[in-house]
Amino acid sequence: LSPITDRVSVTQKLEVDHKGFKPSVSLMEVGFSYSNSAEPTLSNVSLEVSPGSQVAIVGSSGAGKSTLVDLILGLRGNETGKIFIGGLIPGEAIKKWPGAISYVPQNVYVSDSTILSNVAFGYEVICMDLAWEALEIAQLSEFVKSLPLGVHTPVGEGGNMISGGERQRLGIARALYTKPKLLILDEATSSLDAQTEVAISG
Repeated sequence: LSPITDRVSVTQKLEVDHKGFKPSVSLMEVGFSYSNSAEPTLSNVSLEVSPGSQVAIVGSSGAGKSTLVDLILGLRGNETGKIFIGGLIPGEAIKKWPGAISYVPQNVYVSDSTILSNVAFGYEVICMDLAWEALEIAQLSEFVKSLPLGVHTPVGEGGNMISGGERQRLGIARALYTKPKLLILDEATSSLDAQTEVAISG
């Protein structure tokens, strides 16, 4: 996988063109149950997400929202039904179009390194233009410019030298670094103010 898992650092080629990738998601009668649960977490879920659209999945805590995201990303295997991204099953889509699909989890992993290293996390090629563009969209560029070391500023273990909102913006900037065509957010803007959330969503 690419840094879509947001936790495993791997060295890979930076791709930003994503030629041939159609950012569509299709779920057909998908079901999933945890082994320790008497009732299925998800049952007969069908969903079509067309290119260019924004879809919000809402529900109470424990309703299975994060589980559904894991299934879409291929991080868990669905027990019933079918899931396709761009016409392929999730694992194949991620492998064929690395960087075309980005994911920002609820709790962003931040490595004990610099802002720039975290934005380009997992890639051997660091493109400053792409990094600054991602920071700009994530509403973090002005903060970074105000720092004496700029993008080379250390963030500390787990990002303990920056705020919760800045950690989330950093995770969003990382997700945007590859110019993805499909962006999946799992409550990833919960620590952001309303104005910043609108700017990122737009």
